[in-house]
Amino acid sequence: MNGPVSLDVLLSREVCRLLDSFAAILKTQVIFYAAGGEILKRGRDCSVSAFCSCVQEKYFSLETCQKLDREMQEFTRRTGRIRSYRCHAGLTEIIAPIRVLDEIAGFVGLGQFRTSDDIPEFIRSDDEMIRRYFELPCFTEQEAASMEDMLNTLIEYIVNKELVSFPGNLRYRRLICYIDRNLACELTLGQAAKHLNISASGLEHFLHDKYGTSFRRLVIQLRLQRAEELWRAAPDTPVREIASAVGIEDAHYFSRLYHKERGISPREFKDRL
Repeated sequence: MNGPVSLDVLLSREVCRLLDSFAAILKTQVIFYAAGGEILKRGRDCSVSAFCSCVQEKYFSLETCQKLDREMQEFTRRTGRIRSYRCHAGLTEIIAPIRVLDEIAGFVGLGQFRTSDDIPEFIRSDDEMIRRYFELPCFTEQEAASMEDMLNTLIEYIVNKELVSFPGNLRYRRLICYIDRNLACELTLGQAAKHLNISASGLEHFLHDKYGTSFRRLVIQLRLQRAEELWRAAPDTPVREIASAVGIEDAHYFSRLYHKERGISPREFKDRL
């Protein structure tokens, strides 16, 4: 594959439109973060709320808020799960990881809203801050949980529709990743096509037109490559064990296939190591 997946590129217009619509409907802050935590896009290109700006000036620094954001991003990176949390200002925020090809490619944050009318202790003597606090949108706990579901759905849509530009072709990389994970199993064109949300004929045309290969030949090449990787790590491993590890139970068939594709026998390859 072509290096780690990253969202450190221009987001498509459709993604930006989705974020803007999502933020406008909920009247909240929606933010797209890169894998390293840098802000790529804010819904409606809005800055932080007046309440949060004042909190950062008078009570907590911007660095304090950013540190908490990074900690929550790291939690979702480790667990792969969406996370709701209460920030220093007493507001609820949600952070969700964007996973592509089993890697964290970025995050989507949703925040600066209330889930309670309880005034934070640190502003109870500040009438101006109290006014700004109650200007923020307020949702019940149940509504906040529904927002999590909506955010997950938005992320799934963006990833499945390949609406973000990545290095290389995302569909091809997802296919390679799928085959790699399932090399020891029976692999069919139909199963792979279903995984990619495409028809079997569409996948075959895609591979032929873009890469000059077929699904069957791609699987064969990846199986042989994996076999060679296993032999490099353990040259004395018998052919039948390597063949089984890459999804071919007939060792004789594997040897014939290897010789046909590589021009040498598995034994010759092992002798050359």
